[in-house]
Amino acid sequence: MTSAVAMVDDGVSPPSWEQVGPVDQSLAPTCRMPQAVPAHEPAVRTVVKGWPTLPGYKILTELGRGGMAFVYKARDLSRQRLVAIKVIDPSLAGDGEVVARFRQEQLLAVRLAAHPNLVAAHAAGHVEGIPYLVLEFVEGHDLAWIVQQRGSLPAAEACEVVRRAALGLEYLHKHGLVHRDVKPANLMLTSSGQVKLLDLGLVRHLHVPAPGGQITRHGQLLGTPDYMSPEQCLDCQAIDGRADIYALGCTLYELLTGQPPFAGSDHGSVFLKMKAHVEAPVPPIRGRRPDIPEWLAAALERMLAKDRAGRFVRAADVVAALQHFAAGADLAGLSLAPPPSAIVAA
Repeated sequence: MTSAVAMVDDGVSPPSWEQVGPVDQSLAPTCRMPQAVPAHEPAVRTVVKGWPTLPGYKILTELGRGGMAFVYKARDLSRQRLVAIKVIDPSLAGDGEVVARFRQEQLLAVRLAAHPNLVAAHAAGHVEGIPYLVLEFVEGHDLAWIVQQRGSLPAAEACEVVRRAALGLEYLHKHGLVHRDVKPANLMLTSSGQVKLLDLGLVRHLHVPAPGGQITRHGQLLGTPDYMSPEQCLDCQAIDGRADIYALGCTLYELLTGQPPFAGSDHGSVFLKMKAHVEAPVPPIRGRRPDIPEWLAAALERMLAKDRAGRFVRAADVVAALQHFAAGADLAGLSLAPPPSAIVAA
């Protein structure tokens, strides 16, 4: 799910936060990590109109909620800017796995240097055991919403969205990270026509075991079945950046046709979708969009190869393959109306 966050001025001084972990200086963190919150500061669990109260911020509205967090629009009082604040659901604060996953997102968000196709993180910490993450306020719509409203996109615009998303993925992959949940709902198109890759909640390091063991229960599904690579369907841990390239191919397929490759009644369950990703041929794109050039169809087919050895090796290769087809794209023109909110994945 996607949602948004904003802030307003309430005259409260900014908090000091507990640092969530050691920062790798080679990743050029983009935010400060202050010290622990004093005991007299109000807790995040203190609510006004059902919203949390965080010192140093004024909550304007709740913009959405997902499986483990709420997202609010708020104002950073010390800098007088709008931000998005993602707060773990207090009812899940005792769930060690949920907290570990949220803390992982905090660490990754603040360690990654600013990239134009990623949502910037300003700060991260917790108050009385409730973690939160302060993010760049991004105004726009996610691509799932845009496709739902408009239907399939022109080829140039679809390719440019995916090309820019691939730039963000290339940056993650260079830092040894795999996103694991690339999909239209996790791609934000801003009002200025920029593409932002959202939600680091399922990102994992390649070849680096999680501290203290895995934070995934045995047999738990991680990812979204409509976009999961064959190898991710079989073992969500045994993947590399080529799983993201497959998911990006499913995303491009949906932008071009209005639905992912294995949608519809024939694939009406999670099991059937995953079985199709592993075994079934992808319906040819030109059967659904005869106007798609053969070279673009070939590039998409390579992104969706069952055997990851047959896919593009790097996200940068996807960028290069789509460059020609994205020429002349007008992403700002995709907006149907002024966006109702800023969107960040919850």
